[in-house]
Amino acid sequence: MEILNMELTVLTWLMVKHFVADYFLQTPWMIKGKADYGALGGLFHAGEHAILTAFVLWWVPGISVWWALFMAVVDFVLHYHIDWCKSNYLRGNFTFSPMPLDIEDAEYWWAMGTDQFAHYLTYVLIVVWTIA
Repeated sequence: MEILNMELTVLTWLMVKHFVADYFLQTPWMIKGKADYGALGGLFHAGEHAILTAFVLWWVPGISVWWALFMAVVDFVLHYHIDWCKSNYLRGNFTFSPMPLDIEDAEYWWAMGTDQFAHYLTYVLIVVWTIA
């Protein structure tokens, strides 16, 4: 039961950090650059997530700093590419994208929901690799 409590605690803190990074720290400059591979806005946004992930994991008893940093890199790579895929889908840049989408299109919200779900699955993966 103690391990389950630790897993849920870490998962909750990763979700809190996601909420803060995606909704309070993200700027229009970051959002604009997400669809352009290598643009600083998307890299900076994913970097914020990575730094906050390392900070969350740094507080977990028994987790080395190196492991926390490795998981931060994992979060960076996955977060960046999840956002890049979503942003390009919304712009209609993929052959399977219907067209550029906006908030009035159902497909826009499907893409946003899929994006958030993929991020949360990343946190489940980090918790499983770190604690379980």
